Amino acid sequence: MDPDTPQFDIPLAEAWIRAIAAAVEKEQSRLTELDSAIGDGDHGSNLQRGFAAALTALDGLRPAGPGAVLTKTGTTLISKVGGASGPLYGKAFRAIGAALPEAAGPADVAEALSAGLDAIRLLGKAEPGDKTIVDAWTPAVAA
Repeated sequence: MDPDTPQFDIPLAEAWIRAIAAAVEKEQSRLTELDSAIGDGDHGSNLQRGFAAALTALDGLRPAGPGAVLTKTGTTLISKVGGASGPLYGKAFRAIGAALPEAAGPADVAEALSAGLDAIRLLGKAEPGDKTIVDAWTPAVAA
């Protein structure tokens, strides 16, 4: 790989998870408010609990590569986030992690994100236009 090509490495993978956890923490009330309109009103607290647990799990992890960071995050989300969100986000992170090589460049990350979308679509049986996470993830992967 070209040394001038940005690398998706362990520190960057950990930074992604910490940034997601911080965003979920900041928006927890808003996520719960949105979920209350159509669901049981626990989405924000569930995601916050899951990503807090993921941060704890990462603190003791000595990952072999960036994929291991995302795989551990996914496994933690599956075990800590209730409802459909835990399995959906968890499977996505695990698929992304499994698809990433140790030395990952931009094209590898794009392929891994596509694998995450595939995992969500397979588990949730959702297609674009169904008003699910697939509607947000599909154009992101395409970009």
